[in-house]
This record gives sequence, C-alpha cells and structure tokens, in this order.
Amino acid sequence: MQCPICGSGSFRVLKSRTDESRSRKIKHLVLECEECGTVFRDSIVIEKPRSHRIVVSEHGKSYRDEVELYPGEELSAGDALTVSGKLVEVTSLELKSGKRVDRATADDIETVWAVSLEAPARVGVSVDLHGEVYSRKVEIDRDFIFRVGDVLKIGEHVFRIKSMKTGDRMIRRGSAPAHNIKRIYGVPVNMRFTHDLTDRVV
Repeated sequence: MQCPICGSGSFRVLKSRTDESRSRKIKHLVLECEECGTVFRDSIVIEKPRSHRIVVSEHGKSYRDEVELYPGEELSAGDALTVSGKLVEVTSLELKSGKRVDRATADDIETVWAVSLEAPARVGVSVDLHGEVYSRKVEIDRDFIFRVGDVLKIGEHVFRIKSMKTGDRMIRRGSAPAHNIKRIYGVPVNMRFTHDLTDRVV
C-alpha cells in the first residue's frame, strides 16, 4: 500500500473493518500517511486456506488425510508439510487433469502425494551366500548413514556392503542416508562388524 499523493509506504491505521466470507477476509482500512498527512482508504484481501486431499505413504501402506493450502501457494516435491501433527515430505503432485508433476500451485492441485518423515526408514538387505540369498528388511533411523564397505551383522550373518540401490541409481562407492536407500547388497566376510542390525529386523 502506498499514499496516493506522495507514494510513501509509511502510514498509521485510523480505522479497520473486516468482512468475511467462506473463502476470504477483506480488511477495509482508513489510513493516514505519516509523510504528508493525507488520509486515504485501502483494502487488503486475505484468502483463506482450502483443504486438499493428501495421500501419505508409510512402509508400503498409504493413508488419506487433508492439508490446508492457500490459493496461489506453490508446492514442490521435497517440501515438508505438517499433516495432523506429523511431518511428511511431498513426493509428487496430482493435478486436476490427473497429470503428476513435481511443482504446482494450490489452485491446480487435486491430490498431494507424500511420504512420512515420522516413521523410521525401512531398508531391504540381500546377502549373497554363494548361490543362496539371505534377505531381510530392517527399520532404522531415517538419517542413519550407510557406506559401501561397512561391515554389518544380522543374526549369524556378518557381511560387507558391496552396493546400495536408491530410488534412481546404484551406489557402488560412497554413502547414503537410510531414507534414500531401497536395498543394500552385501557379501559375507569374516571381519569385525561395525553395526549389529539384528534387533532392527521387521
């Protein structure tokens, strides 16, 4: 808001009245410019948030909820939202046309797709026992870092991480947080292990 006479953005509110509908609030203001003393009227339109459907994935299962977004608010994959008091991360956005995108404004969104950030990560583990594969799933803190070359233990099996599969690539060198890893591939070794995951098996 600016003074219509001198263009200053410095003013004080003399009067304020609010009209409210289902979708918006309108504040009607009487203002006095602090620079030149001109008294003028202006209004502020405050759009109310609207409920949007959100589908949250948690360990292969999904549940529906609602999230409030302001009209015109932009949402992107990777954004964090609070849904019913729980933190989730947006994975994709479904438009009213049915198309899935990584970024959109609330006006165009039909459904928000997300993954829970509250639950621990669930990571598959496959160990090649020379022809037979030992396979388990473990639940672990989402930010736990796995590194290629780490020596782990599950039950009686001690193994070294040979590679790791994320959602879009294979990692044969380096590390990744548990929440990015779909599966760990290992080979048995006779070495001292750094982490025992036995109690994490689900």
